[in-house]
Amino acid sequence: MKKKQLFLIAISAVLLVGLIIGAVFLWKGSSADPNEGNKAIVFEVVQKDGTSKEHEIATDAEFLADALVEEGLVDYAKDGMYTVIDGIEASWEADKAFWWITVNDEDAGVGMNDIAITDGGHYEATYTISTY
Repeated sequence: MKKKQLFLIAISAVLLVGLIIGAVFLWKGSSADPNEGNKAIVFEVVQKDGTSKEHEIATDAEFLADALVEEGLVDYAKDGMYTVIDGIEASWEADKAFWWITVNDEDAGVGMNDIAITDGGHYEATYTISTY
């Protein structure tokens, strides 16, 4: 009886370790690490009046801000606060405006310095006026 219990415990332990290893590989495979090499992306700028302009960009940059600096769409901002995009300024002081950044139609959750570029990605900066 004890041998059967030990065998079941050993099998359960092996299965648990396998599940943990599989979960780690799945998590690592879906994390937003920068892709190396040439990538083609679309960067869309939605202006205050709702009109938009798409920029098709081919880049070796790993992060969005670097690709946009290379294209001349933004000036490098050490603090990560890009107020002028594609020649359009969003001023918090003037009218509580800012650039809302999305990646593939979802809130980026981080600044452009931290957005890893993926080939075929769609990145959008929308001129937004805060209601607060």
